[in-house]
Amino acid sequence: MDSLFDQARNATPEVLSQKLARASLPYLEGALSNPGLTPAHVVLLLKNPGATAAIIQKLGRDPEYRKVYDVRAAMVMHPRTARAQAMNLLSFLWWRDVVHVIEHAVLSPSLRRMAERLVCVRLQEMALGQRISLARLASRGVIGSLRRDPSPMVIRALQQNPRFIEEDAVAIARQAATTPAILRVVSEEARWSSRPAVRKAIARNPATPPAIALRLIQQLGRNDLRELTRSPRVPGLVKVAAQRLLEKGRPIAADGPSDPEHG
Repeated sequence: MDSLFDQARNATPEVLSQKLARASLPYLEGALSNPGLTPAHVVLLLKNPGATAAIIQKLGRDPEYRKVYDVRAAMVMHPRTARAQAMNLLSFLWWRDVVHVIEHAVLSPSLRRMAERLVCVRLQEMALGQRISLARLASRGVIGSLRRDPSPMVIRALQQNPRFIEEDAVAIARQAATTPAILRVVSEEARWSSRPAVRKAIARNPATPPAIALRLIQQLGRNDLRELTRSPRVPGLVKVAAQRLLEKGRPIAADGPSDPEHG
């Protein structure tokens, strides 16, 4: 009976397609000598967790395989690909595959950090639709860059990302460059606009439409209202409205924790 090595070396393309993704190491080594091995077979082989660093390195030296996009992507995604080889190939991947690298927990932290940096660099050249799609699934490292996106549609999608947190909403509301349209988007998201820290950050931004700011301060506690009346950066209309709410003495929303940056 032929060894697994010989079986793979002499296998038909159909048999290789059936076995490569789950085959043992001797079979994988034999497949490398099979004259019928194609790039599609190599992608299947690279999905096999038993593929060794030596096998991946050998495949990476073959120019016929290296020029095929799916092979390059599969090499980057394999945890046994040499770090230098994976980092070199990473820059040739499309943004969606780079995002998959970020999310692939078995890959090295340094490779995943490089993938985050690469996505952030590419943001400036990405179309609006691509940025909206990215916002819905971005990692924490990429969210930090997307918070500065000028499109309200991107910010709306970003707020639906399960990794987006209150700190991000506050940061967007505090940015001097945040537009009225984006401040409106943040104020309309119930999950965040119900948080006192977010309400206060929106209300104190001079770019916030007055109607929105006046609506939000109605739900702030006394400590937050007092802070708004004392801060020099709060718009005059908001400051006056906050003072009148305090003077009326009627029940207002319970005090929340003070903001460490502005308390």
